[in-house]
Amino acid sequence: MTFVAIPVKGLKDAKRRLEVVLRPEERSLLCIAMLKDVLKAVSISEYVERTAIISCDEKILKLARTLGAIALDEGESKGLNSAVEKMARFCIDRKVKSMLVLPIDIPLVKSDDIDGMIKQSFFPNSVVIAPSMDEKGTNALLLTPPTVIKPRFGINSFKTHIDEAITNRIRYIVYKSPRVALDIDTPKDLVALSKIGKGTETYNYMMEINLINRINEYFEEINKPILNRN
Repeated sequence: MTFVAIPVKGLKDAKRRLEVVLRPEERSLLCIAMLKDVLKAVSISEYVERTAIISCDEKILKLARTLGAIALDEGESKGLNSAVEKMARFCIDRKVKSMLVLPIDIPLVKSDDIDGMIKQSFFPNSVVIAPSMDEKGTNALLLTPPTVIKPRFGINSFKTHIDEAITNRIRYIVYKSPRVALDIDTPKDLVALSKIGKGTETYNYMMEINLINRINEYFEEINKPILNRN
């Protein structure tokens, strides 16, 4: 049995690097659109038993219940790793075999990716790691059992998760997918998504608020030459 765990930051603090092109309410709505895309992929998967969303944001928890997911209150936010550890204990208490940690900012993920990662976890103690585009971050992490290693999300987490597995003599598998590798953190990521993300909730929202034109204007502004005022 595999549970999907989706940790979600408080909306007011989410995706701060997009402040240059999005107002606070728009950042919140973009996060919700991305969450819906991830949940859609999970709902189609053949191998997922349940989905749980852990957050300190009441709006997200209410949305989770509306969408049929387990809503787990993080309480006072102590960061991503703390949230994942809490979710792992939740899974262990329910005798869950595997836990797949998915962030909300990979809106291109498909059920094929989720099934592909889960099918790799046929060893009783194993880790499946999906790297980001630059192979520095971790964009999905499958833990069998859910507490097999400590989560090490953060700077260079892809290598750190591998090191954690090696240190604990746990078999690890690297799962590479261009869809999972694209995480949305910067305006450039949104431009990349706009070219290949048609049909997603995230793409539709971007088109609704004319975001690409805004991003183009932003890049034009920051690339203007600095005039010599002497």
